Amino acid sequence: MTEQDFNERVQRLAERARRHPGRFRLQVLALAAAGYLYVLLMVVLALLTSLVLVLICFVQPVLLVKLLKIIWLPIWFSWSVLKAVWVRFDPPQGRVLKPAEAPALFAEIERIRAAIPGPKPHQVLLTDSYNAAVVEHARLGVLGGWRNYLILGLPMMSAMSPDQFRAVLAHEFGHFGAGDSRITGRIYRMRVLWARLQSQFDQRGGFFFKRFFGWFGPLFNAYSFVLARAQEYAADAASAKLVGTAPVAEALVIAQIGHDYQQRQVWQPLWQRVPHEPEPSIQPFTQLLDGGHRYADWHDAEARLQRALLNRTHAADTHPALVDRLAALKVGAMVPAGAAQSAADAFLGPTARVLAAEFDAQWRSNVGDSWRALHEQRRQEQQELSALDDKANGDGGLDRAESWRHATLTEIIHDAATALPLFRAFADTYPDAAEARYAIGQILLGQGDDSGIALIEAVMQQDPNAIKPGALLIHEHLMERGRVAEAESYIDIWRARDDLERRADAERAEFRPKDRYLGHGLAPDQFQRLAQACSSLKWLGRVWLVRKQVEVFPEQPAWLLLAKPRRFKRITPAQAEAELRLALELADTLTVAIYRSELKALFRRATKTADSEVYRA
Repeated sequence: MTEQDFNERVQRLAERARRHPGRFRLQVLALAAAGYLYVLLMVVLALLTSLVLVLICFVQPVLLVKLLKIIWLPIWFSWSVLKAVWVRFDPPQGRVLKPAEAPALFAEIERIRAAIPGPKPHQVLLTDSYNAAVVEHARLGVLGGWRNYLILGLPMMSAMSPDQFRAVLAHEFGHFGAGDSRITGRIYRMRVLWARLQSQFDQRGGFFFKRFFGWFGPLFNAYSFVLARAQEYAADAASAKLVGTAPVAEALVIAQIGHDYQQRQVWQPLWQRVPHEPEPSIQPFTQLLDGGHRYADWHDAEARLQRALLNRTHAADTHPALVDRLAALKVGAMVPAGAAQSAADAFLGPTARVLAAEFDAQWRSNVGDSWRALHEQRRQEQQELSALDDKANGDGGLDRAESWRHATLTEIIHDAATALPLFRAFADTYPDAAEARYAIGQILLGQGDDSGIALIEAVMQQDPNAIKPGALLIHEHLMERGRVAEAESYIDIWRARDDLERRADAERAEFRPKDRYLGHGLAPDQFQRLAQACSSLKWLGRVWLVRKQVEVFPEQPAWLLLAKPRRFKRITPAQAEAELRLALELADTLTVAIYRSELKALFRRATKTADSEVYRA
């Protein structure tokens, strides 16, 4: 199923769910049950086949000898089914919290769980990520054995007030509430499980599962997608009913932009110390506890919120965008004031400091090698900059590459203000250097100088790739100065370019038989190098290279490489694609299709294109 087909199906099903919500939930449950039934039938059939073989061995040994040539077929079938069904998933990882360590947190969890109600977590895990989630882990794969995990990120708890974090907890338990929500929650769990199972079956499930899940997977994904997205809104509503709309809206905003604040206050200054400290010695998670929720001197908070509101709900994402979730709550977007006390201190108490110290020690251990390597890199860059300084002051001067390196290293080692004259000199010497004018504009905007706007705009007109980052730079500059009306025009520019890029990505995301294809158009020397590289792969039979005709950015080809293995050469599609990319030095942006039955129509259409074949064994 193509992305366009999936989106169209989801739209039809969403309308059906809106008109008949109860009937639609039952249909999704029935579809999920059909998947379980198929797996169960395959297991029973495999077990019966094995049982028959055992009976033959004991009752008719002579018959077993006669069937010796084909007896491996039912054995293979049984093994394939049982191996596919016996899927084990790794449980989530984190620091296990005990009730005695954080009684206030466990009391709050129980209060919210009882009010929703929701499943009782078997374990509460604390992690170093900016996140919170309820995870149901199927220890026995398709056979169940559920265990519930509540995962809480210490950085997020440090960023939120107690009320805001209550809203987060209520949202997570709201996924598995009572009544209709409980049914939807059950489907939510099935969706996650089937997605994992399908991934496993695709890799190791054998013919019987691959064919079935090739049909069942996309169908169940589309049906359950509608409920999964609705469940996000329902979980927000359940949270708002329990703790109030304002804390939920604030939590949604902080979940989006609070991490930016922590990056600015803690993580960015931390890594700026690399040139001066050969070993990491600071305590970032303890710093987050101290100030990760205060939002002091966060002058660009409003600009960051407006940037977050730019995101739109993606067709393939069950999580709605911030702007849609706030609209569903019927509340506007606002940057919350800093909290007097963080949720980490309120719910973890003294244990918060102990846990932060544990994460600090673990972080220092994890980043030690990369820190030392970066410290050495900065040392070498300082030496390189000193050499460039000496050469720049000498008689010979610097060439273009050296001059650009001189300016960029000065900004890295010193600061933007020190590098500004070097970027100006580079732009004067090389008027065609758009990257220099952009760097100058960015530095000027960082200094609060409006003259940087014209420079950035000029680069945006010259280089389309600068449109989105340039528009955001100017928007942030204007928002920090309260010039909201002017800033909005740059949001319109950003959105227009983003729409074009989304359309371009959608065109290039899939290749269908009905698309129009053009020949490879390679120069003779390119053609020769590609054919020679193909000849190094002994399993390779034929290769075609075509370009899909696209409407958006037609100057950027949408390449499709089609490969067909030699007959009787056994190789998995994943392995074949990996070897092709390595041997042919293919970019990730080029799509590769390895021949298999479900791609027969695409191969038939694309390989008929004139001037498309590049190799034949």
